[in-house]
Amino acid sequence: MVPLAAGEAYAYERGVARKLTVEAARAAGLLDVDLGDGWAPFILRDGDEDPPKPNAYRDTFVGLANERLDADGQPPKPGERVRNFLEVFGIPPSLSVLAARAAEETAPAREACLDAVDRDGLEAFSGEVAYLDRERAKRDYEQAVRDGAWMLKEAAARSPGLTPAPEAAIAALRLDPKTRARLDRAVQGQARVRAVRAVQARLVCEGLLSPRSKSTPGVFDLPTHEALARWERKNDIFGWGFLGGETQAALLAPTRAAILDAFKRVLAERVADAAGIVEDGSINSALRKQPPAWRDQAGADHPVPNLIGDHVRALLEAIGVATPEDAVAFLRANQAGFGTLHVAFKAPPLPAYYADQMDLAAEIDRGDVWYDFPFDRHGKPIEQRRDHYPHFTLFVRWNGQKIPLCWWRTTIGSWRSEMHGDGQVYFKYKNSDVGPRVWRQIVATPVWIPPDGTPMKDLLVRRVLDRDVGPVTLVNTQIMGPGYQSAYGLVMGIHVDPKSGFDNQIRTHGSVDYTSIARRFSHGCHRLVNNRAVRLFDFVLRHRAFKRIGNVPLNIKRQFQVEGQTYRYALATRGYYYDLKDPVPVEVLEGRIMGEVKQPITAYLRKPGVKYAPVPSVGDAESATTDVAREPQTTAADPEPSAPEAAPEPGP
Repeated sequence: MVPLAAGEAYAYERGVARKLTVEAARAAGLLDVDLGDGWAPFILRDGDEDPPKPNAYRDTFVGLANERLDADGQPPKPGERVRNFLEVFGIPPSLSVLAARAAEETAPAREACLDAVDRDGLEAFSGEVAYLDRERAKRDYEQAVRDGAWMLKEAAARSPGLTPAPEAAIAALRLDPKTRARLDRAVQGQARVRAVRAVQARLVCEGLLSPRSKSTPGVFDLPTHEALARWERKNDIFGWGFLGGETQAALLAPTRAAILDAFKRVLAERVADAAGIVEDGSINSALRKQPPAWRDQAGADHPVPNLIGDHVRALLEAIGVATPEDAVAFLRANQAGFGTLHVAFKAPPLPAYYADQMDLAAEIDRGDVWYDFPFDRHGKPIEQRRDHYPHFTLFVRWNGQKIPLCWWRTTIGSWRSEMHGDGQVYFKYKNSDVGPRVWRQIVATPVWIPPDGTPMKDLLVRRVLDRDVGPVTLVNTQIMGPGYQSAYGLVMGIHVDPKSGFDNQIRTHGSVDYTSIARRFSHGCHRLVNNRAVRLFDFVLRHRAFKRIGNVPLNIKRQFQVEGQTYRYALATRGYYYDLKDPVPVEVLEGRIMGEVKQPITAYLRKPGVKYAPVPSVGDAESATTDVAREPQTTAADPEPSAPEAAPEPGP
């Protein structure tokens, strides 16, 4: 399709396009959606101020989305190919990138490679294969090989001179109580090795697992684990690089279906931004027993809609995409024009509660809360079961109703590592404030300034900058920001007391650490997946009057020492600020307090197994002024023993 000039759009209806101006499309009641490669969400746009107040990160966002920059925001080396897969981190690919992927994945050689993958072996596997360490992966594989050889030997010994069918031999061995357990382990081991080989073959087809990775066929080793994690990120799967569950189901899905799914996800972000909508159906999923409804001015009840889903379906119908093959065809046909593509279509009507200015309110339910110390006196973790997890709900108040729009999982604080004034690292309970708060300021591309209590080791990271040199230790400035990897993600709302204006350093913000949102804790803040945080605060800015402050300069230069080595970092900005003229109220509910301790413990508590220098004391008694307790108070720990823990995160 011919590229468009600035201010032009293709108006689509049932797959047929006609060119007109964006102004004419809007005058005709059509929704103009920017599908171009230069798109960035509303929070990153410059605005109409004079002089302009640009957000410097916008160019980085666009460069990442178009794979012109690598995941760290740097231009690739000559001849190096960038494959970012940052969708799970809040930066969806541009349609040009998606079109290139589709062309690659539907090429005859790629499809022939995928057709040769042992789909039956992958489909037959049940369970989960997780990567723990190299030795465990090797041991599991060698055990499966030994068990397989034993199984064949035992079957042959029990049927001399015969060659029974495998099913009959296995059935005979299972009848013997002495061999049943090992037989079951052998069968499961063979299925696991076969499934791992199938996954490795699939990852080789997609160019994610190469001979240079030194992966061993059938062994779920580190290269296989890392390649599978990249495949998950490519397909917007919030996993840990383990084989099983949602990841296994997605591996079994047709490749072209995955292209259509990715296309829909890209459209979802574009239409949400263009229409200024936030309802994504999450509120209906959360409240299945009593789906929420709103009442119009005539007294008729309506279900709270999935507006984003409805808009995506309407757009797909307008551009004539119904099947995976249609999506591939659309991407091929428009590849030359994606740089400037705008599409206008007849969008579904918005509910009556929509207006330019909306009376919005947020609520954060802290769920099941444990204040008890998470270890016993012997240092053993104690289970702290949570049946009700923290969640965030956005409401609009309209016509005497409080209408829920979206419902998302979030986080609250718990026991975290913190450095004391004596220079030693303890456990400290990081609480999430309860009660009424407001968002007065929204910050795009916020910067996290490490507080004094941050353990210095947590500010370091090992990275390979040069393959010839190997990994080196650096200050992890990525977690400070600005950028999608910042501890605050791409955007945040600052919680302040509505009366005093006091800021206790609690925020609702984006995060790339989606494992923490699913199961774990923060340092007190309420984390959201980055793209949801962007949708949320885009929506707030679309429907609340604000003053654009722009970039807030900062001049911080710090240095610190770890194990005799000096490290330095500098921060030049706090982020890009918006002041809301009418703050959004946020109510943080107490939740259900579990365990024996009913109020947060304020003392620093010693980590089990760590040898500490003496705590200041008066005579034989603990000083009444010290805030370090010698003994843990009571019990408890988050109950997900099988859930993988990410590396310690110093962020909020």
